Amino acid sequence: MPVNAYSRLENLRAMWSWLLLWTVVALLAIFSHGPMPLYSTRTLAVAWEMFNQGHWLVPYINGEPYSEKAPLLFWLIQSGWFVFGVNDVWPRVLEVLFGATQLVLVSTLAQRLFPNRPWMAKAAPWMLLALGYAFLFGLQIMYDVLLAVWTLAALLCLTPKARRAEPRWLLFGICIGLGLLTKGPVMLLHVVFPWLLGPLWNDWARQHRLRWYGRGVLSLLLGAVMLLAWALPAGFAGGEAYRQRLFFTQTAGRVVDALSKGKDLQNHAQPVWWYLLWLPALLFPFSGWPRAPVAVAATLLRRPWERGIKPALWLSLLALVGLLVLAVIPGASPWLAKLLVCLLLVPLSVALLRRPLEPGLRFALCWLLPGFFVFSLISGKQLYYLLPELAGAVLLIAGCIAVLRERHPVLASHGWLGTWPLGVGGIVFALLLFAMPPLVANHVLTGEWASDAAPYSRYFSVIFLLLGGLLLLRGRGELRRLAFAGLIGVLSLNTLFTLALWKNYDIRPAARLLGAVEQAHRPIGYLGNYAGEFHFAGRLTQPITELYGDQALLDFARDHPDAVVVTHPDALDPNDLRYALLVQPFRSSWLAVWPAQSLADLREGHTPPEPSRPTQVYPADDRRYRLQP
Repeated sequence: MPVNAYSRLENLRAMWSWLLLWTVVALLAIFSHGPMPLYSTRTLAVAWEMFNQGHWLVPYINGEPYSEKAPLLFWLIQSGWFVFGVNDVWPRVLEVLFGATQLVLVSTLAQRLFPNRPWMAKAAPWMLLALGYAFLFGLQIMYDVLLAVWTLAALLCLTPKARRAEPRWLLFGICIGLGLLTKGPVMLLHVVFPWLLGPLWNDWARQHRLRWYGRGVLSLLLGAVMLLAWALPAGFAGGEAYRQRLFFTQTAGRVVDALSKGKDLQNHAQPVWWYLLWLPALLFPFSGWPRAPVAVAATLLRRPWERGIKPALWLSLLALVGLLVLAVIPGASPWLAKLLVCLLLVPLSVALLRRPLEPGLRFALCWLLPGFFVFSLISGKQLYYLLPELAGAVLLIAGCIAVLRERHPVLASHGWLGTWPLGVGGIVFALLLFAMPPLVANHVLTGEWASDAAPYSRYFSVIFLLLGGLLLLRGRGELRRLAFAGLIGVLSLNTLFTLALWKNYDIRPAARLLGAVEQAHRPIGYLGNYAGEFHFAGRLTQPITELYGDQALLDFARDHPDAVVVTHPDALDPNDLRYALLVQPFRSSWLAVWPAQSLADLREGHTPPEPSRPTQVYPADDRRYRLQP
């Protein structure tokens, strides 16, 4: 057998265990309940409206052009609908395929970056699949997992192979273009820094700087051309307001909070230190595994130190302490926080990139440090914005563990640096789950979530007790035990959520009613801001009218006396259960569908006529209905 064919066969053999495990667990988790509002339902609403109305160029939601996202994910969803018909199975299978592709790409990237460490190609996918937040968010029908795929594919094009050191510039540009068509210009922030800092980690870039940057610019231009090939005709087809948002205010509003004021943009503004505080959650369970931070510190900070590194590290440490202090001070100056972030990350980046590290580790640092710095300075923040960078974090941690095993074998196998803290945490959590029913019954634990989870908690306590015991084991296979326990633990939490809490997120009863209302040619109103949550589930084909304030409601009821209106009361009152057509829990509040005229009468202080049929309540046996006055 030729050497290349044998190598590919060995790679496939090494791949099947983690790929099969992740695929089975992901399918079980993603099909355990329906699409999640508002993340998945909004994506499906846009794809459904494009498919149903024939808007192939411009995304639409609720009858209006949707400038928040580029169309590639919508096109992929619709391509499956052309073959299989409209359903919610294909979009979820797509997300599982994206996640599996991400694991394959991170394994290949590790193999390229660490050619002398074959363990890396095996460890990296195990570590990536263990990340709890990445797995849970990967169950949402959204854009960031697909964006992570194009990010990894683009960066893979920059890495050298054994027989070819020059990057694949054409493929690099195509992957950038596909990423731009997935989520817009933010794609550039995920890939530009490893390219700009290429001479720090890539020998070919260091020897051929002019060609590296020249051809890289051409690749970026190719990606931009791919985006503009859609954006220019879409901008003219969508109208002036859509064009303005698409090309200017949409991206700028996320970068600078002030630019989003009064423009109805999804800004998600957060303080500059916000990502820093959430970093342990993003990296869990490795943030709870002592060997991981010890390996990173021992590898990146090993002595002897080059000149200037010690003061840079002290400056970064003081800035970190200052940021943590600012995080607990209400009304702290945002400009001071930005200054401290600069003092934390800029000296740290310069110090670490001057270290004599192997190319794979330098690549990870070139990707993570400037990327984290820029994303921290950007006003709009969500945890899933950093989803592509989690693969880089995995490469960095795995690479440092590999170096630790080679240079410090005692630390690499020391029992006190093992997974025992996570094991103890799992056992404590199991005991809490086991004790939850009496704690809820005696009102020690209160709240709807605890009350809903208590009937199932003891079954899941057994699972977490076993996982905790698994993590207390020592010896070979520590990383795989950690990855397996992390993945099964997250699957268990997702299953507990489905059994106990999914009824608070299942909007199908209301969506079915609204679908029947539309079939009867009756208008639908929505009190407040509508995010498209009912359009796909109810297969609605007409826009829902957004109503802001009582006067808008009264005018709508007067103009459309046969209409219905959707409301979101924080708490139910007797009128909701007497005059509404339907009532159901929704997240931490309620959802009610009213005859518009009855709701308008109540808002004016009048008594509506008695309804011809009683209010539908879902789920009918929910204890909270019995607690209503």
